[in-house]
Amino acid sequence: MNKLILPLMLLLLFASCNNTRKTQPAATLNAQPSILNSIEPTGNAQIDSLLHLAAVTPQDTVLAGLYYRIAVLYRNNDPQKAKEYYRILDDLSEKLGWSKGRYQSANGISSILAMEVLPDSALTILQKATELAMYENDESWIADLRFQTGYVYFAKRWYEMALTCFMDVLPFYEKSNDVRKLGRFYSTMSQLHSWIYATEKAIEYGEKAVALDGENPYYLTSLAIAYMEAHRYEEAKANFDKALRISESQNDIDHLAFIYYHLSGYALAMFDLDMTEWYVRESMKIKMQFGRDADCCANIATLSKVEQLRGNFGKAEEYAMEALKMAQETEAEVEPLDEMKTVYKILSELALARHQYRENMRYWEEIEKIELIMLHEEMLRAGEEYAAKYETEKKQIEIERQQQVIARQNMQRWLLAGGIAVCVVFLALLWYMLRLRSRRNLALSERSEALSERNEALSEMNATKDKFFSIISHDLRNPVVAQRDALQMLVQNSGSWDINTLTTYYHELLKSADGQVELIYNLLGWAQLQTGRITYNPSTFNLAHRLRSDIALIRNIAEKKGVGFAVSIPDDADIIGDGAMLSIVVRNLLTNAVKFTEGASPPDTPYGKVGTVTLNVTPIDGGDDTRRDAMHCVSTTSIITGYIIAISDTGIGMSAEQIGNLFRLDSARSRKGTAGEQGSGLGLIVCRELLEKHGSELHVESEEGKGSRFWFKV
Repeated sequence: MNKLILPLMLLLLFASCNNTRKTQPAATLNAQPSILNSIEPTGNAQIDSLLHLAAVTPQDTVLAGLYYRIAVLYRNNDPQKAKEYYRILDDLSEKLGWSKGRYQSANGISSILAMEVLPDSALTILQKATELAMYENDESWIADLRFQTGYVYFAKRWYEMALTCFMDVLPFYEKSNDVRKLGRFYSTMSQLHSWIYATEKAIEYGEKAVALDGENPYYLTSLAIAYMEAHRYEEAKANFDKALRISESQNDIDHLAFIYYHLSGYALAMFDLDMTEWYVRESMKIKMQFGRDADCCANIATLSKVEQLRGNFGKAEEYAMEALKMAQETEAEVEPLDEMKTVYKILSELALARHQYRENMRYWEEIEKIELIMLHEEMLRAGEEYAAKYETEKKQIEIERQQQVIARQNMQRWLLAGGIAVCVVFLALLWYMLRLRSRRNLALSERSEALSERNEALSEMNATKDKFFSIISHDLRNPVVAQRDALQMLVQNSGSWDINTLTTYYHELLKSADGQVELIYNLLGWAQLQTGRITYNPSTFNLAHRLRSDIALIRNIAEKKGVGFAVSIPDDADIIGDGAMLSIVVRNLLTNAVKFTEGASPPDTPYGKVGTVTLNVTPIDGGDDTRRDAMHCVSTTSIITGYIIAISDTGIGMSAEQIGNLFRLDSARSRKGTAGEQGSGLGLIVCRELLEKHGSELHVESEEGKGSRFWFKV
């Protein structure tokens, strides 16, 4: 939880920094009594002064600026009050037609919503403000709002989208040579790369930020965290100490608590338990002073670890239970799971040290449950990010298309105006100009038709992609929802179910997760093929050697299901192709064959009585080659021009209609295997496209109830 505090604090710093811009003049409305006349004093001299001033100020940009300053002062102590004044600022700015006030309001409200774990609402507000800035072509605010959007994506843990936003604004910041914005950019990039464990990049950006402003405690802290991730502890300590001194001089209490917490991590890494405890308690003292007891979960977990290392197992367990209770009562989505996982690990270590092996196993079961929940949440988050990225790209294509239409219309208007002017000035050349314009109109018509055909093709492609994503969302969403419901039932009944029931449940969850993994692998493979990230690298290799590990894997799956598995590959089968691609093709085809073939029940049933899967590689004879040896004897040998790789099974087979839809993206449907295995409907499409890169073609022979045969030449 504490690891996310610094980017959110930097977000607040970014939003407040925009107050340094000079207020631009704007139209003034008729003076009206301010809504602040009836507000009681707050006890804060600075806020009260601004409230009295706002009460007598006409409704103009000066009043809007006062609202913004009041909101900034309220933000740290009363975020709800700050949001109220940001909205008042937005309403007044809209009446005045003052865009700067609307941008300031969007920045402020979005930063508060991000801290309240409401990133989607923050993104909606920022999108509207960005569209306004783009309409007004305000490059400075476009960059700042785009940067703020990156912050919200960072808080949402959509790291790829956040990185895209940040890199979009870098050229503008470098061109403007704004040291403050560049420093903030480098510090943020350092935090982002520390979060995704790209430590070298994190250090590089952190050092750039400190080089621009070595007295900024946030920049120093970002660099120190990066050094900690790289285990460069002495450099981390030096930067933490400097940031601590500066924060103390600036009376930045929140940042002091954050630095103390990270210094406790440094002391623990140095095994200085007394200093670790001192730093933790200083951090907790500051948080409790401001009523933020709920933020102390990580600190209490650290105290538990300290007492464990001291050998005070009873005290360590008390701290761990306190931290666990605090994490369970936290309403956020992800960070409490991290804290609970840490606490359970400490409890398991304590149980092991006390020889309480059953308790140790129970805590590890809780850890496995948390890891499974975190994995599902990460998969859902990745799916949402991918869908959002797709929608963003789709909108960008639509914007570019509209810009082309506008440009074409502007060109037509210019040509028409030019034609009229030329007709007035050069009346004698009227016939020539009319014929020239006729030719130009013909060319424009032909171009319009070409663009129309292109748009129709793009529409068809978009329709196919929409159909594809509807299939993916259905196949991905349903298993995840089912797993979530199963997990809820498991959590509710874990104390009452016996070990056999729990084991059965775990196996079912694992089988469902395996199906989702296959779907994601096939989806990523298809996406890489479409974007050209998979390149064809041919070489000569031995097929039997290359497929050995894949065959062993499939054989194991077949044996578990009770399916017969036979392989016939010549030892001298040397072929030319991309070994990695052909391994994917054969592995996918063998997996499908096992999936749709009935297995033995029980597993020890002889293979002759159940379904069988066969991999058969046969050479292609290209004729005879006659050679003369040293004794002038003539010998004749066959010339092998290639090999046929065939995968056949005695499974459920397919109808002619099913075969016809196998390779259609808009008709691909997943089918469950004979044992309920999940499918994606994408595997054969990926196989076909990989074989096309080899100049080969995937052939299908199948009949319902009699099995299938897939084969290709290489």
